[in-house]
Amino acid sequence: MNGSVKLISLLGPAHSAQAWEDFVRTRLATDIAGLTRLVFNEVLPVDVRGGGDPLPPYVAIIETWFSGRESADAFAANVREGGDCVQLYVNPLLINDRGTRPLPNKIMVTLMRRADLTREQAQHHWRTRHVEVGLVEHNAADFLQLYFQNHVFDSDQPRGSALDFDGMPEFWVDPADLAEVGAESPVMRAIADDELLFVDRTAIVTMMVAERELFVAPGAESGWPVCTTALEDALCAGKASEHSGGRAEARDFGRTGLPPRWAGKMCRSLVG
Repeated sequence: MNGSVKLISLLGPAHSAQAWEDFVRTRLATDIAGLTRLVFNEVLPVDVRGGGDPLPPYVAIIETWFSGRESADAFAANVREGGDCVQLYVNPLLINDRGTRPLPNKIMVTLMRRADLTREQAQHHWRTRHVEVGLVEHNAADFLQLYFQNHVFDSDQPRGSALDFDGMPEFWVDPADLAEVGAESPVMRAIADDELLFVDRTAIVTMMVAERELFVAPGAESGWPVCTTALEDALCAGKASEHSGGRAEARDFGRTGLPPRWAGKMCRSLVG
């Protein structure tokens, strides 16, 4: 595969988060071919959903961006030698960006499709109707300050296995907003109800993480630049349709979001 590739590595508890970070820093010191950006996410001991869920089975998550698949494969193999992990090759789609920086707490979630759906069917519902339910028909756009959907297109797990995830949403949200919304709010109930249409909820793992950007290649984009999204147009169109009573067919809200080189016409500067 040619072109930029994003790899997500879910790291098991065979080592501590600090030991995994030390492992990554050691690798960075030896130069990783094709690497353009690396973000290390330490999983925090927080019950995000507030339902007494057990602690996540992962201690850290590495997000890496490479210039090509061959370089990503080489890094994935090296991480696998370091210990138990799950490697996901993903297409990151930018869904919502409120334009606020610095960003608050970051949450990452594992998603697996319902057994009666294909990966393509589940991912299509996720980036269309599910976004519409949560962010257009309800007010999730008010508290999701930045929201990406990472759509899995390959992994190191056997197809159909317990760890054959189909996606990983990641979003940044203020803890105060999260507490205020609550699981029983209309928006959260609507999101949960829609999840039943495409997600195996027993496979969901929700993790609050502390992210640290450990590497950015010269000339590459650092951090998370502010970008416009298809959602902004949809929200404006939704307000207009309230008066007409019409509802268009569910639209695709995904916009490819591959650092480090973002499409300049989509991004706006934080200055001015």
